[in-house]
This record gives sequence, structure tokens and C-alpha cells, in this order.
Amino acid sequence: MQEKAAEFEELGAKIWVIAPDDPAKLEAMREKMGLSFPTLVDADLAATKAYGILNEQNGKLPHPTALIVDKKGIVRFVRIDEDYSKRPPSEDLLTALKGE
Repeated sequence: MQEKAAEFEELGAKIWVIAPDDPAKLEAMREKMGLSFPTLVDADLAATKAYGILNEQNGKLPHPTALIVDKKGIVRFVRIDEDYSKRPPSEDLLTALKGE
């Protein structure tokens, strides 16, 4: 998504990474990957549980998830995976943002 960050911004979208990881670990990942968007810590899994994406088999990690939430708080796109290395293509997210 980093390579398409400007396109997301043009559509009024904000990209956030939310993870239960240690803040220092998240910051190191952010720097290593050259991310321009914030990384937020969900140490108590409150956001994970609120969105119903807690991995019940692990219990301490969320399922890898991509969400688009509009300004009214309505979820407009959701994709939940089992494999943390899989992410939806940026084009799919941009299409959802455009309402196509």
C-alpha cells in the first residue's frame, strides 16, 4: 500500500497499521519498510476484539485483516485472512474506496 499511499490520500483515506506488537518493534518495522503511515498499538486487543478478528486458535493475535471504514464508522470493505503474509491488492482497496 505504501506505493499507492498518494492515491489513497487523494481519495481522502487514511492508512493505519494496527497490531498488538511492542511499540518499538512496530516503529522498527515502519522504518525498515519505509512506511509513511502510522503504526498503532493494540496491546490489550481492544480494537481486535471490537472488530471480531481475534484468532481464537492463538488468542493473542488478530487475523490479518484489511478494513475500509468510512467517516461515519461504517465498514465498507473487509478482508480477513489466515496467512499474515497475504494482503489484498491495493487496487482492490482503491476500487472499494471509489465505490466501483
